[in-house]
This record gives sequence, structure tokens and C-alpha cells, in this order.
Amino acid sequence: EDKLVISKEFVMENMTATVQISPSIRHTDFEHADDYTNEYFDRRDLTKASTALDKRVLATSIDDDYTEYYIGEYTDLGFALMGDFTWNNGFSALLGVRYDTIDVESRQPSDKLLFASSNNFCPPPGGCEDVEADDDVDGVSWTASISYDFADGQFIPYFTASEQATMIVGQGAEATVGNVADGGVFDESELLEFGVKGSLLDNSLYYAISVYEQERTDFSAQSIVTNQATETEGAEVEVRWVVNENLLLTFGYSKIEVTNLNTEEAGNRFSFIGCDDLPNIPCHLLYGGTLGGFVANTASDSKRAGMPENIFSLTGTYDFGNGWAVTGSVIDVDSVDSGYSGAVELPEYTLVNLGFSYETENWLFSVSGKNLTDEEYFRSNFPNLFGGVIVLPELPRHYNARVQYKF
Repeated sequence: EDKLVISKEFVMENMTATVQISPSIRHTDFEHADDYTNEYFDRRDLTKASTALDKRVLATSIDDDYTEYYIGEYTDLGFALMGDFTWNNGFSALLGVRYDTIDVESRQPSDKLLFASSNNFCPPPGGCEDVEADDDVDGVSWTASISYDFADGQFIPYFTASEQATMIVGQGAEATVGNVADGGVFDESELLEFGVKGSLLDNSLYYAISVYEQERTDFSAQSIVTNQATETEGAEVEVRWVVNENLLLTFGYSKIEVTNLNTEEAGNRFSFIGCDDLPNIPCHLLYGGTLGGFVANTASDSKRAGMPENIFSLTGTYDFGNGWAVTGSVIDVDSVDSGYSGAVELPEYTLVNLGFSYETENWLFSVSGKNLTDEEYFRSNFPNLFGGVIVLPELPRHYNARVQYKF
């Protein structure tokens, strides 16, 4: 990657303007393979020692039987222009535009793929796989943000709108042959945000409130792992108060709702089926294998699983002024479904953390306790696919101690 940024500031009688011009070039070579047809989810009893029954030949060991294998490259030529304009009356505007043109090609070595697999359903010797494709794509990204400073920073409303042209690539920056072939390797995301922010009480209290809506990529062009097609609506609140020289308080609130557009369009999504999804079948009959299928969006209303809608946090720090300090926080999180089927619910929880520290010119000693109330809570594990199969337990009450020397 190479880029050049030319920047110039213009100071005028009633306005200051900073302008940047930036041409760039970025070249990516990729070779990325996945071997997920025979994953280990629910394959063995983890409470017992490993045996020969657990052994599995990895595709990387034999350089064969990959589920997907993409080799290719793409070159992005870009040109960007941005201006930051501030008027003496308090009005500000940030305006930017960027153009990208991308030459992309991708192929799969059919002789290294597994047939049939989770991505190619035809039997050997294959023939249903996407072999190769190339394309030239281009797009324009832009952003516009305006604000007005009332009462010397006490009240600043702002509005932001932007559209970003986005490459749809996977975990290894790979462009899949299928996305290149059907024109889905390049798409656009949109964002609208409105908010107010400012500082009060002689700048000791800062606040920010925002509401936003974002649509990320077209539903037919998503990468399920790294670049999902979603529509997000939410609100955020942040308050920081320096009460005095010793005490700092911070409050945060986040409300978010994410709709998966691919699921909404199709009315269902592929997912692995867990024990709670089939209440009339004994669990032990499911384990030792993997059952997959299409889960209707009836229970989820296409809302993304594993993401709590409401999160509150309160943090306080007190500096005694003699090297000693204490920090505490309380975080409250909503309950949420672990997967799209809604069969497994992760309970709501409240975390309490507390820490003490002592600092000199060269030394720092600290002890902190996490989850002091020993709350039992969990997080979803890849809710798009495995939310109904596996949840991950978080740490119980635990403590950390640290000694640090600065020189």
C-alpha cells in the first residue's frame, strides 16, 4: 500500500479551512482456505480424555479436502478529497469524497477441494464449484457532517450522513469466486447519525447523546463471517464528570437493535440445530454429530442474536493524591437470545468490579477484583451459526495483581 496526503490550512477573516488531497494504491494478494465441513462442535465428550476416536485429519496436514480455497489478487486505485471548515460564528462542516476503482480476480484449485462438502454439495469429482472469476468494480464514498457550537461549547448539535463503498472479503482478505462472478464483491454501506454534545460546569462535565441508523451492505453480497448485511438502529449516551481533583465519574448507556437483511429477505437462515431446538428428542441422541437446517425467522424477527439491546455502565475513580487510587464499576446487561431460533436465552447480568492501586515515580502496584458478586453469565458463540448449540461461560469472581516498573 502507498498513499500520498497533501494538506493545506487556509486562515481567513471569518473561517478556517483545512483541505486534504490523497491519491492511493493498494494491492492485495491472497491465498486463504477453510476446512469446516467436519468441525468439532459437539463431536466428543470434553469431560473425558482424548482417544483415537477424536482424531481427525486436517486439510492442512494433507494439503487436500478443503471446503473452500481461494487464490487471487486485487488492486485498488483511490483518490480522496476532504475539507474541514470552521466559521467563527460556531458553524462547522466536514465534507469528504473518495473514488475507488478495483481490479479483482479469484480462483479455486478444484483438485484441493472436498466433494461433497458444506460449500460444494456435489459428489466427486465435483463440477458444482465456482472455479474462477474476475471483474473491475468502482464506487464513490462520501461523508458530510455539520455542527453548530452554541454558548461556547455547552451545546453542540450535529448531523452526519455518509456512504461507504466496501469490498466484501473474508477473514483472510479473500474475495470469493462466487462474489466476484455475481457482482457481489463490492457494495455500499450507509450511515445517518444525529446527536448533541457539550461541556458544562466550567468544562468539568462532558456529555454526548446520539441516535443513529446504519445499513451495511446488500443482502446478496454478504460474507457471513466478516461482513454481514445488517440494518442497525441505536442510541448512545455518555457522561463524564470531573467532580473535583480527586473524583471522576462516568456513565454510559447503549441501546442497539440489529436486523440481518439476508435473514429478513429469505424468511430463514441456515443454522446448526441444538438440543433445545428439538425438545422431544433426547439430547444424547444429537451429540456426536452435527445437525444443520434452515431456521425460520419467526422467533427472532430477523434480529441479530447474541447482542444485548440495552447496556448500562457506571464507573468511578478516586485519587487520594498520595499515590493511592480506587476504581469501581457496575455494568448491567440485558438478557438476549443466543441463536436465531430463540431456544436458548442468555440471562441478564450485573457485573461489579473494584480495584486499588499505588503509584510512585517508577513503580505501580495494583490489585483488582472482577465480577465480585460472582455473577453467572454467558456470551453467545458465533450466533449466526452455532448460537443454539454452544454458549461460552464467562469468568466467575477472580482477581488480578500487577507490579510495573517504569524506566
